[in-house]
Amino acid sequence: MNGRVVAELLARPTESRIDGGDRMKNSVILLLVFGLAACTAGCGRPKEAFVAGVNNDAASNREPWQRGAPGRAAHAKHGDHGHHHGFANPAELAKTWNDPERDTWQHPEEIVAALALKPGMTVADIGAGTGYMAVRLSRAVGKEGTVIAIDAEAAMINYLASRRDDLGPAEIVPRKVGMDDPELQSDSVECVLTLDTWHHIRGREAYARKVHEGLKRGGRFVVVDWEVDADSGPPAEMRIGSGRVMKELELAGFRGEIVTESMPRHYMVVGHKD
Repeated sequence: MNGRVVAELLARPTESRIDGGDRMKNSVILLLVFGLAACTAGCGRPKEAFVAGVNNDAASNREPWQRGAPGRAAHAKHGDHGHHHGFANPAELAKTWNDPERDTWQHPEEIVAALALKPGMTVADIGAGTGYMAVRLSRAVGKEGTVIAIDAEAAMINYLASRRDDLGPAEIVPRKVGMDDPELQSDSVECVLTLDTWHHIRGREAYARKVHEGLKRGGRFVVVDWEVDADSGPPAEMRIGSGRVMKELELAGFRGEIVTESMPRHYMVVGHKD
C-alpha cells in the first residue's frame, strides 16, 4: 500500500452515525495502514553484492557443497554474475571448505597432477579462499617454490597470511586483487589454477589473456569448475560447460584441452601456453 492510498483513506469523512466502538476500530485500521506504508517505504530489496561483498549470514549464503547440503535451491541468489557470500569469518568457513571429507569428491591429487608441478616452481591459485588447494600446491613445489594465493576478499587474504606456516613448506604470497585482473607479472609463473571460481569471472576471455601473459612459455592454466548437471553448486544460469571454457582459453591464446578425470561434480580444462 502506498502513500497515495493512505492519503485517500485519511481524506474520507467520518460518518456522524458511527458509534464509539466503530471509531475505535477505524483508528486501529488507520494505525495498521500507517505501519504498512512505513514498512513499504523502508524495507526495499537489499542491493546485490559482488564476490568481495560481506553478508553476515554466512551459513545461509555458502555454496550448497560448502554447507554439506546438496541441491541448487538452497544456493544464495546470484545477480549479474555476483554472489551474496558470507566471508566475514574464514576460520569458520574453513571447517567445511578444508574438511578432509571434501577430498572424496574433489580429488585434489588429480588437480595437482594436471598442473605438472615440480619443486621450485611458482604457481598462482586464483580464488584461494581458505587455502584448500594452496597447501597442496605448496607441498608439490616444495620449500624452494612459491604459491601466490590470490583472492578478491580481504578477509580471506588476511586469513591466509595468518596461516603461512601451516600452508608451507613453500613461500606463501597472499595477494588481494580485483575480479578483472589476476595482477600477474609477465612471464612470472609456471602454472595457474582456479578452482570453483571461473564462473564468477566477468570478461573471462580478457581475464584469460592476462593469465596467458603472466605464464611462462610452456606454462599451464588449469580451470576446474562445476558440471552443468552437477547435483550441487551454483545456479544453472551461472554454470558454464567445459567446451565453452576451452573456447574462452583458446581465444586468449592457449591450446585448450579437456582433461579426463574422475571428479563426480566437476570438469577440468587445461590451457597450455605453447
